[in-house]
Amino acid sequence: MNFEEKRCPHCGALLVENASFCPYCESVLIEKRPAEMPKPKRRRRITAALLLAAILVVTLTAVGFANRGKIIDAQGAELTYEADGQTFHLALSFESQGGAPFFGQPLFTVEVREDQVRGQVSSSHVFVDNGGGVDKKNEFLALVDHYEVTTTPCDGITLLQIDETFLPTNSNAAIEAIPSYHTEQLKEGEGNVIWTIYLKNGDTLRLRHTAKITRVPVVTLTENDYPMATVDDLNALLDTLAHEADRKSVYILQLTAVTYEGGLTVKNFCCDLVGSEGGTTFTGTVTIATRGIHPSNITNVRFMGDGTGIGLSASEGAFLHRCTFENWEIGAYGGLGSWVNATGCTFRGNGVGLWLDNRGGATCSGSYYGDSVYEDNGTAVRIAAMPGTETLDFNNCMFRGNGVNVENTAGYAVDLSQIVTADN
Repeated sequence: MNFEEKRCPHCGALLVENASFCPYCESVLIEKRPAEMPKPKRRRRITAALLLAAILVVTLTAVGFANRGKIIDAQGAELTYEADGQTFHLALSFESQGGAPFFGQPLFTVEVREDQVRGQVSSSHVFVDNGGGVDKKNEFLALVDHYEVTTTPCDGITLLQIDETFLPTNSNAAIEAIPSYHTEQLKEGEGNVIWTIYLKNGDTLRLRHTAKITRVPVVTLTENDYPMATVDDLNALLDTLAHEADRKSVYILQLTAVTYEGGLTVKNFCCDLVGSEGGTTFTGTVTIATRGIHPSNITNVRFMGDGTGIGLSASEGAFLHRCTFENWEIGAYGGLGSWVNATGCTFRGNGVGLWLDNRGGATCSGSYYGDSVYEDNGTAVRIAAMPGTETLDFNNCMFRGNGVNVENTAGYAVDLSQIVTADN
């Protein structure tokens, strides 16, 4: 094998190929280089940094959760919460409770007429006590930062919506919300009202209850169905319906354009009276004693008296729309558990125009009394007794020539700030 001779540079001896030292003089034949400092391992530095970052993230997350507080979801209409050494029992109800005991109402059924597609549901209330009937409303509200009320859809349709939320001043409820229903696309169904209450300490409380909408059949009767030419015809029809009508239905009587000489009595079933645009008049007392699940609606009817008696006497709920009461001792009277409501009506020349004397429980409610005219009455409105806490709103009413505009011996909450008087 041919290779280039290599000799030791120190002694000249012949060396083998690739020799690293001379076997004769023992000289090292490899070039020496200065040693370098070892480099730190980068992977270890990266791992330590990541570990430190992870610890920091976990710590901050734990602090965040601690600051955010607890989420307490009752999954129902009642819960008990303890804070600042106090016990708070929260209960949702669609009905005013008027004091102890405080109880939850998980389900409330709203019966809606078939001819109505919109309307308000009874208010959703949050009541707070200590678990034993002692009101803790103010103590609890001091802990509240803010709150929200939402609803859930029914079959993909918005059945309920929240129109307003507020802190009531004339109720023992801590918070109140007003839901309304919209049934254009859905005739019946259920919707949840969900309360989420955020406290100042970071805790969150959640409660819910359900409003169930059911439909009430409506039957309309005209002079083509039954004779309605005289007051005797009407009373005969009403007597038949009192015995044969379906108590779960509402009956609408479309009256003719005549003057009914005398009065009539509606009892034992739900009934609306609708006057003709040509003019429907009663000269005697119309008595409402329906004992029904719905109030009666009296629309576009004229009550003409001789200075004595009562034009309309209701012991059940009645809503008066665009009606006229003239020359009665009492134009319209609501008593014995009746909440009579009047909008767009005229009360003229009566001893008392509208007399509210409900000394029992109300069977219906309506706080808006606007757009009516009270003229030349001895007393336009007399409020002797009324249940409930709603403020009666007489917005845009005209009071003119009355001896007394509003006699409020019951001391009931009345808003007269937007009325019109002869002095305005």
